[in-house]
Amino acid sequence: MNPDDVERRLSDAFTAQAYQAVNDQVPVPPLDFDRELVRHVPQRRRSIAKIIAPLAAAAAIAGIAIGVAAHQDNHHSNRISAGRSTVNVGSPTGAPTSATLPPTGLVHLAFRLSSGSQVGVGMPVIAYLSRTITDARPLQAATRVTADNKPVTAAWYFAPVAGRPGAAMQAHLRMEGYWPAHAKIVVKVAVRGLAAGRGLIYDQDASLTFETGAATIATVDDSTHLMSVTEDGKPLGQFPVSLGASDTPTEHGVKVIMEKGANICLTGPGYHECNLKYTQQLTASGEYLVAAPWNAKNIAQGIDSSNGCTNLTTSDAAKLYGILEIGDVVNYPNATGAHMPFADGLGDWNVPWKTWLTGGMVATH
Repeated sequence: MNPDDVERRLSDAFTAQAYQAVNDQVPVPPLDFDRELVRHVPQRRRSIAKIIAPLAAAAAIAGIAIGVAAHQDNHHSNRISAGRSTVNVGSPTGAPTSATLPPTGLVHLAFRLSSGSQVGVGMPVIAYLSRTITDARPLQAATRVTADNKPVTAAWYFAPVAGRPGAAMQAHLRMEGYWPAHAKIVVKVAVRGLAAGRGLIYDQDASLTFETGAATIATVDDSTHLMSVTEDGKPLGQFPVSLGASDTPTEHGVKVIMEKGANICLTGPGYHECNLKYTQQLTASGEYLVAAPWNAKNIAQGIDSSNGCTNLTTSDAAKLYGILEIGDVVNYPNATGAHMPFADGLGDWNVPWKTWLTGGMVATH
């Protein structure tokens, strides 16, 4: 065997070993977000160097093997994952490889409702996000919801948020229908390290546990001027109301009680009343269930004359204040005002389920 043959065979053998050392099938470990990205690369290169060094000592042509190993290591360094969101970048040879950009921002998700709360069956789960995300698919896939330990299907819907420090957007979670009554609802969102869009990852997991009370549903019929209330399907009573006048009509649609007992003032044609009793807020724009003793005549006669609120007698308002709770549903199927939008409080149930599944601001599928 002549010297050229020996050199060629040694070169082929060393090259094969170098490629084997950086086998492209070996997965690169995911990024540990408590460490810097660059710490993973030297470890990988040191492992390759341990194989290359003996080869270099054994033959003067080890430079061929080193060149091959360096090429392969560069290929793998392009595949190091930051979170679980990847983009395609060019390899040294121009071929596309799977790689991830280092995160430029952490996203924090915090629930509005406190764990241990009890709410009505219409209360959506609301979360605030510290940054505006651009990809909600990982969040949706990582969300698990159970009712009394049984899995249920729920989906996120995203919208802008205003006036809440530290929140860049809001996300609402609900089922197609209301939550089951008298149930323990558990929401687990295992998103720590998942992508929220290009350069964004979630900083931690989140969870929420709450309970629902009875399925208390109120329906306000503007043709009869009566509010009918049922609890778990059983009628609790009917209550006369006065809704919005023609120039200040009450919004139609499904509303959810947002707050109880707020000290508010109401102003309308011929009145300005403050320190009102038994207030239950229905919209962000200012619709309430409220005791309106100044409007007792119109309530009794079924005349709509309010500024958009649902006026009740004081005794009926007190009774309903004791029956209804935050999260209970008040439906206005035929009120004469505009359709209640999603953003006017808790207008979640006015968004059709098919539309809800699109995710709103950010796609979830």
